[in-house]
Amino acid sequence: MKRSTFDTILSFLLGFAWALLVLGSFLVFKIASLFGYPVGLLATLIFVFWSLVCILLLEGLNLYKERSEELKEQTRLLRRIVKSLERE
Repeated sequence: MKRSTFDTILSFLLGFAWALLVLGSFLVFKIASLFGYPVGLLATLIFVFWSLVCILLLEGLNLYKERSEELKEQTRLLRRIVKSLERE
């Protein structure tokens, strides 16, 4: 099955978001820990929270797209069934 450009971009963005979460949290902790470990930990937790929100939004967009495609397919099948029943 051929993937659309939107699927490719969405997959890339999800991978990038996960990589940003891992590397970004490390960098945020290293930079913010210069002001103390509690500040570094708090900054890292805030960064992880917002990164996970972004990932959830992208996953939600992916699920919405898949659901929309599935509903289109079901509608197409139901119309074919109705047409075949009307002929009989």
